[in-house]
Amino acid sequence: MNIVAAVLADFHEANPGGPARLAEPLAGTPVLVRTLQRVARIDGPAGRCLCVQPRDETAARALLRTAGLADSFEVKTLDTGLRPRRELIRAARKWNLASWRGGLLGVSWFDEFADPPTLARIVQHYRCDAVLCCDGHQPLLDPTLASAMCAHHVEHAQLAKFTFTPAPPGLAGVLVGEALLVDLLRGDWPIGLMLSYRPEMAHPDPLTLSACCHVAPEIAQTAARLTADTRTSFELLTAALTELGDEADAARLCAWLRDGRCDPWAALPQEVELELTTTDPLPDTVLRPRGARVPKRELSDLEAVQRLGAELGAWDDRLVCLGGHGDPLCHPHFADVCRLLRAGGVYGLAVATPLVELPETAFEALFAAPVDVVEVLLDATSAASYQRIHGVDAFDRVMANLARLEERRRTASAPRPILVCSLTRHSATLAELETFHDAFIVRHGTALIRGYNEFAGRMPPDTLLRTEPPIREPCRRLGRRMMLLADGTAVLCEQDVGGETRIGDWTREPLAAIWQGAALRQARLWHAKLELQELAICGRCQEWHRP
Repeated sequence: MNIVAAVLADFHEANPGGPARLAEPLAGTPVLVRTLQRVARIDGPAGRCLCVQPRDETAARALLRTAGLADSFEVKTLDTGLRPRRELIRAARKWNLASWRGGLLGVSWFDEFADPPTLARIVQHYRCDAVLCCDGHQPLLDPTLASAMCAHHVEHAQLAKFTFTPAPPGLAGVLVGEALLVDLLRGDWPIGLMLSYRPEMAHPDPLTLSACCHVAPEIAQTAARLTADTRTSFELLTAALTELGDEADAARLCAWLRDGRCDPWAALPQEVELELTTTDPLPDTVLRPRGARVPKRELSDLEAVQRLGAELGAWDDRLVCLGGHGDPLCHPHFADVCRLLRAGGVYGLAVATPLVELPETAFEALFAAPVDVVEVLLDATSAASYQRIHGVDAFDRVMANLARLEERRRTASAPRPILVCSLTRHSATLAELETFHDAFIVRHGTALIRGYNEFAGRMPPDTLLRTEPPIREPCRRLGRRMMLLADGTAVLCEQDVGGETRIGDWTREPLAAIWQGAALRQARLWHAKLELQELAICGRCQEWHRP
């Protein structure tokens, strides 16, 4: 079998959307040079090329000459740069940068760089059977893993049209056969479609099929972006190379990460949930604390929002979700909040709303900001079940608002916002769970099933079997997420509806000062020792295991 290894490199833009870092020195050596040096050590490919757009040909040839790799790689200008889905894929991947699959719309890490038309041109040019596709931002790609993928693909060529490995982004590429490329081009499909669940194209999980080249559980269970294409990933790999040396492989790197030797979110949380108001059109819903169960709060300090956006925007991968314990669309300055966060440079912006109300200013703001994701807290498939669960006859109104957003996206050819309808798993919704999931995947490409949350005892327990693991562990959220209430209170997490675990005032203090402050450090220490008697709300919480 004839396999060609192709490194796709864009010298202007990185996959997540920021500027390319290919020529930037990583521990003294440019990112792309490190990637090419590792690709050159892969066993199996009959040829190797650096695939670029015509605008980047001169830079690519110069880099190969300087690095002494001109004899190992051909430069091919087979990438047209045309990516109709680029912004959609970026928006869908923002909340999943550290995982190889599982993102919105079924988009995988491979979809960030493995463009089927470009791969088809490579196959046609070389008349090869398959392409081992890598991105230029993979300076710690593991040649042993990639070599195993090539051998696996040759062994299973009769059964598998492609080969992947469930490793963190950056450690391996994806190997795509000619037959799969024909299918992808005919259907105008992304590779992620082969790795995700679609009810109209049901197939077994690819992890159980011959397309999967398995890796050690310690590697597969590590979540991290190891691509050097964001500030966080670049700093993470700098620290890894400093401690482990230039020859660090996947096993050593993942062991280092699991040991907690470097915290990628030490400076600021990965995601901030910002509450704008506790006003909500579904005050009596049985699924969430709303109405009289929540203290009345409403954000008034827009200057604080501006400072928050600027602080988070200094990083190119931080996320904000406008949610909390009310409907952000009901806030009179929703559009101003979105504008200020975007002006500050916030990478990802999402909104969680029941979508019962959709004021014109909010409607326009969703597209103007733009908002990346709108989660619609729907929880039902019919008007009757909606009224029974939420106490309001508003199902048809929500569906009309969804249709309005869909129509605007279609007519404007807008990739954002991605619409995600969600259902909370509860005895009141269980009968419709499967129907809901499949129906909204077909309709919007994504559906979300959330676990029922008692909010540390504020909501009544449900009769369904509880889902938390039997052995308590430290909370996974304290090191990644932060909840900011509308009255300025920063709390340990979203479980604190009433603000009893105050750790700072985000309208008066820099977020970094709260995130790195004594109160949160002490809470993490108590969790590490499982001394939860010091934090009453944590002792009542059942959500500690969720990411």
